[in-house]
Amino acid sequence: MAHPDTTQLKSLLESARSVSILLPQNPDYDTVASGLALRLVLESVGRSATVVCPDQMTVEFNRLVGVNTITSSWSSRDLLIGFADQTDHVDKISYNLEEGELRLVITPKPDAPHLDHRKLRFIAAAGKPDLHLLVGVDTLDSLGSFSVQVRDSFTASPPVAFTHSLPRQNFTPHHFYDPDTSSLSELVTHIIDALGLSMPPDAATNLLAGMETATQNFQSGQVTVTTFESAAYLLRRGARRQQVFRPDNLPPGSIPQSPVKSDKPDSKEPPPDWYEPKVYSGPILP
Repeated sequence: MAHPDTTQLKSLLESARSVSILLPQNPDYDTVASGLALRLVLESVGRSATVVCPDQMTVEFNRLVGVNTITSSWSSRDLLIGFADQTDHVDKISYNLEEGELRLVITPKPDAPHLDHRKLRFIAAAGKPDLHLLVGVDTLDSLGSFSVQVRDSFTASPPVAFTHSLPRQNFTPHHFYDPDTSSLSELVTHIIDALGLSMPPDAATNLLAGMETATQNFQSGQVTVTTFESAAYLLRRGARRQQVFRPDNLPPGSIPQSPVKSDKPDSKEPPPDWYEPKVYSGPILP
């Protein structure tokens, strides 16, 4: 199986404790499968990872493991409390719990004036992960409603991007792509293997599903020997193949059917006298 150069990516992952995985708007099955697999792999090695997409997930993705964890909110769950123009007056901040209520205690310096509570403000803080992984994103505009916010975040810390083909926009020095692979899921499989990271069975299941969908069950012209090697690699690590729905997979009687009228005559044998000569009997005609 192909091994891309992941030296820089390995260094970035080793120094990151929290990672955001961003998907584009209207992602396809292959992209969502790849993003969720990356999250599962990173969590298995002790990283905090969140998959973010500007669009809500639809029912077509419901077979992917962990699809319910994808969020459409760029903000974190933290709450910031701003206290403007009070920095020089604050001595310490503590908290206590009284009757189930959280109470913050802001203690002023002995010679400071009273603190002005009217300057308190509450802010839903934007998340600040250590590393951003962009999956299937070939232009920042494809991030939709997040595109403006991420531009500011990427100035200080360039993201790592994974795309199947050559990206349309050069927005980061850390870009992995390979048009010779059959799919984005195959590329991500190669990268995870090159990094030497463990592959949980659920992550392998998602990647195999992404490959199968992108290649029309391995019937695409982009399928190569390496594609089958990647599929075998995933199966050896516990990937479960997803059963494709077909009517003949259902038990007998599951699909109601209308009675079919046949044009064939009844196959029952006629009575013996059917073949005997018929003699007419009745009144004598004049």
